[in-house]
Amino acid sequence: MSNTKTTGGKVFDIINVFILALLVVATVYPVLYVLFASMSDPVKLYAGSRLVLFPRGFSLAPYRIVITNQMIWVSYRNSIIYTLTGTTLSLFITTMAGYVLSRQYLPGRGMIMVIITFTMFFTGGMIPLYLLVRSLKLLDTMWSLVFTGAVSTYNLILMKTYFLSIPFEMEESARIDGANDWVILWRVMAPLAMPVIAVITLYLIVANWNSYIPPSIYIRKRTLFPLQVILREILLSGSNETSLNVNSSDSGGLGDFQAYSESVKYSTIVVSILPIMCIYPALQKYFVKGVMLGAVKG
Repeated sequence: MSNTKTTGGKVFDIINVFILALLVVATVYPVLYVLFASMSDPVKLYAGSRLVLFPRGFSLAPYRIVITNQMIWVSYRNSIIYTLTGTTLSLFITTMAGYVLSRQYLPGRGMIMVIITFTMFFTGGMIPLYLLVRSLKLLDTMWSLVFTGAVSTYNLILMKTYFLSIPFEMEESARIDGANDWVILWRVMAPLAMPVIAVITLYLIVANWNSYIPPSIYIRKRTLFPLQVILREILLSGSNETSLNVNSSDSGGLGDFQAYSESVKYSTIVVSILPIMCIYPALQKYFVKGVMLGAVKG
């Protein structure tokens, strides 16, 4: 068989390459823009054009302003605590529920899945959920964020589907050896499901770290704010010198304050995404494998 492509095939490949190149630019450029802008000299950045293809000068003053802002570190600590606690609890519940719902011998398994799937399309709404959280006296506590996001239907279905793809004979062999359900789940099934567990862990870490709406609803004490709420305050406080912690020694005077406030925003964004950028490479190798294997059997 000849491998020579027709003219139509070559045109099709060229168009595909062109479209993919545009997608790459549209995806990568915003990240590079923020990175270059955060390292640029604030005055030169503010005075130049809006198109930034490389750092304009070099200055770490915006990062120094961010690092010396006490509220940044308080919110950073809060976000780490919320993310670790929420991810651990959600992963624990999702793994157990996914395993139980994947067992063929569970009575009413089909109806339970219908009820769970129903929640993907219809929910009680924001106001009833807020009233529930308030009635449980969870407002202004970490648990208002952890419990309300403890279970994701999508993650649960993904976990259950992956457990279905594991041969049932593995469980039978463990039972013959005298293992109970708890041992089978955590000693046999969970190690075999590490690819999908890694994928769901990444989903949960990103979702908890980037969570903004729940803390803005349930948390009113500034000392309990996560990083995303403080980041929003900084992004919207372009004319508030106190909130940005920019002083005349950094900006060189009030005339340059606007330039420094813009650079501080970019620096804050970079600081806020660093944990995710560090975690993702460690889990990325499991990502495609976990999602694809989880779709083998329904």
